[in-house]
Amino acid sequence: MTNLHFVVNEDWAFISHFYERAVAAESAGYNVGISAHLGDKRNILENAGFTVYPHHISRSGTNPFIEIRNLFAMVRVFRTSKPDIIHLIALKPIVIGAIAARIYGKAQVVCAPIGMGYLFSSRDRKARFLQPIIRFMLRRILNLRNTHVIIENEEDCSSLIAGRFVKAANIQVIKGAGVDLNSYRATPENLETQVVAMFARVLRDKGVLDFVAAANIVHTQFPKAVFQLIGDCDPGNPTSFSEHEVRSWESAGSITWLGYRTDVPALLASSNIVCLPSYREGLPKTLIEACAAQRAIVATDVPGCREVVNHGLNGLLVPVRNPELLAAAISQLLSDPVQRTTFAKNGRLRAENEFASPIVIEQTLAVYKKVMRK
Repeated sequence: MTNLHFVVNEDWAFISHFYERAVAAESAGYNVGISAHLGDKRNILENAGFTVYPHHISRSGTNPFIEIRNLFAMVRVFRTSKPDIIHLIALKPIVIGAIAARIYGKAQVVCAPIGMGYLFSSRDRKARFLQPIIRFMLRRILNLRNTHVIIENEEDCSSLIAGRFVKAANIQVIKGAGVDLNSYRATPENLETQVVAMFARVLRDKGVLDFVAAANIVHTQFPKAVFQLIGDCDPGNPTSFSEHEVRSWESAGSITWLGYRTDVPALLASSNIVCLPSYREGLPKTLIEACAAQRAIVATDVPGCREVVNHGLNGLLVPVRNPELLAAAISQLLSDPVQRTTFAKNGRLRAENEFASPIVIEQTLAVYKKVMRK
């Protein structure tokens, strides 16, 4: 039996983006292990039959002594789980996990840099300082022997090849996490409502402030419009807002904050427009879910969002960090239910043809088979 070992930052992120693939891999005969920071999702992973290995890798930590300790802890985990394939997800697990895999020396490595993260979208001083260091490390890591890369959109794929981070033969585009079309059903919208929903963690780089500013602008023309922000604060992310800040926006009447929710299909069904003004994405799961639920989309014209939204076909794309044009696009769709309906139906077709879970699962398992042949 082939041993497959995932390394990911958080258990909830694994459940959201890789759980279906892990279940499919197990059904295909793989023995699945998972290293993650474990919280309340641990039982789900263990009940699925996966072996879990808790780690203490901090997404925002930069202390070199702590990171070296985490590195050798990961080596010990690999020597215990004896993986044939190590699947590393997100930048920090890639950096630590790839070095640990090299020391372990008995596995093929699959790296999945989901998006480019805070380091490659933020303008703050810490991010600018770390960018050249991480770029140097990634170029060395992704070009290691026995290493394959899965990337979520064509633009990032082209950039990594052009920047000589990875050879074209060792990288493949797999469009996101996939969406279960049985859970996210196509439903006609309620034309009596004006609900604009944003599903995202409450992070600066997700464009939350732009969403709040656009809501204030749109309310001057559509005072009954409801702007719902669905997602939790994330203290582990340097760009997260605090609960106090979000409550202040809500008190001002700009938005309604629903926090973390598990009933996303129902919330999509009760919405009219889905909005994501993010500064950069890999391939946003919230937008492929919006496509599956048959909802029109307004998003920013950035990598990842462009992979899901074809401007004028299933949604509208607007310049990044521009609340005025974001508000104009939302207002355009609120005033034109015919266009919304057309966009929504086209989005559902894209979900069926490009983003459905079976497609993503098949492509991922094909990568595992390919690397095991090396």
